[in-house]
Amino acid sequence: MTVSRRLVGLMTLGAALPRLAGAQGEVTRIIAAFPPGAALDGVARLLADGAARGADGRPRGTVVVENRAGANGNIAAAAMARAPADGRTLLLAIDTTFTLNPHLYANPGFEPRDLEPLAIAGTYPVALLVHPSTDITDLAGFIRAARERPLLYASAGNGSPGHLAMEFLRSRLGLPPGALEHVPFRGNAEAMTDLLAGRVAAGFIAVSGGADFVRDGRLRAVAVSGPSRLAMLPDTPSVAEAGHPGFDVRFAYLLMAPRGVPMEIRRDWAALVSAVLAEPLTRQRLAGWAVEPEAGGPDEAAAWIAAAHARWGQVAREAGMRIG
Repeated sequence: MTVSRRLVGLMTLGAALPRLAGAQGEVTRIIAAFPPGAALDGVARLLADGAARGADGRPRGTVVVENRAGANGNIAAAAMARAPADGRTLLLAIDTTFTLNPHLYANPGFEPRDLEPLAIAGTYPVALLVHPSTDITDLAGFIRAARERPLLYASAGNGSPGHLAMEFLRSRLGLPPGALEHVPFRGNAEAMTDLLAGRVAAGFIAVSGGADFVRDGRLRAVAVSGPSRLAMLPDTPSVAEAGHPGFDVRFAYLLMAPRGVPMEIRRDWAALVSAVLAEPLTRQRLAGWAVEPEAGGPDEAAAWIAAAHARWGQVAREAGMRIG
């Protein structure tokens, strides 16, 4: 972003703040669909801090983050669907809440049409990690091993990003369903524990959660799911670079609101997200979580949801994913 565009962003943010951050003593809430400590929670707090201050750093209002984790984002989305459409209660969630869950759950507890997107607030890939006991050193070796015998792989749960990425990879590689056997866990921490112990062979894991284990040799990074290499894993090629052009699996953090929020407020929040993600300190924090500071307004967020909804619907049907 050029200096002039940066200044315009700050001016836009300053003009929007009275509408966003606690005007007349009101409190603005950002509901985070993950528990404290997760990267999504960190992004939510960066946005809350940006909304609570002006371009001059002076406090402008009270903005709080409320964590409501569980059910792949359904609990938080259901709470958001019941909130007033005044722009004072927002939701930050992974896009799969709206792109996969309608296919995955018979009753997710909310109607997607009752929510509408305000902004994309960053994107991230996942990394294909393997245990050293497998002797797999690259993606070609992973494919050979899966064709020779079924490989157990861990994920943070049914319908999690790691589950989706692996099933999409299996489909793109033409591997039979039995070549990769899914072992779902209750979160990344449990999945990582079994992967480190060698009880499962592999897993697509959030990069920030596995980079240290790759560096100390307890795990091997075979590929990253995004279109290019990551600074956190500079020696690890993307799946596309490893011989499968066009492969690109990333997930987006989406800022959502109840349907009916005035367009002016929707644009204000999109401007806020863009301005916050352009800040050097924010970019430094995001890099530590392997999150790309990719921003987009209501139209871009809606387009992301539409494309991912179609992709993950097909993957869910092919893999027989269903809950309830």
